[in-house]
Amino acid sequence: MGGDGCGLPARLGWHIVSGNAVGEWVAARVDGHYSKEIATAIGLERDGNIIAGVIYENWNRRSIVCHIAVEGRLTPKFIAAIFDYPFNVCAVEKVISPVGSGNIKSQRLATSMGYVEEARLKDAHPDGDLILYTLKRSDCRFLGENYGKKRTKPTTSP
Repeated sequence: MGGDGCGLPARLGWHIVSGNAVGEWVAARVDGHYSKEIATAIGLERDGNIIAGVIYENWNRRSIVCHIAVEGRLTPKFIAAIFDYPFNVCAVEKVISPVGSGNIKSQRLATSMGYVEEARLKDAHPDGDLILYTLKRSDCRFLGENYGKKRTKPTTSP
């Protein structure tokens, strides 16, 4: 029986989660790889199913690389958490998000979050070019009053 004794699942609703399952979920959707030894993953579950996630890797104290996968609606708390981690926990100045030029949906998501195209590597991706989107701490609108207070607790450190 479910988590409440009435046949309902134990994890109804939205939950921010982290760990290997999230990293593997994201990696499968971005045709990438997740290694728990060198990366961190934060995800969003809805009714016990992962619907969004971010892998963070290549932290060098100044920047970090992220890979984002979304298959559902994002919540303000999740958006706050995925920007809190690189900018406040890891204390980087810039987040880098590589996106293939054929992935229009990811390009739209990146630009809607405030990322800007900083570089384009010609023919460096299976879909064509590899676009490097970046977001500077000073340009991140999700760290302010509207989003920052919606986190319930700080995310974990690197």
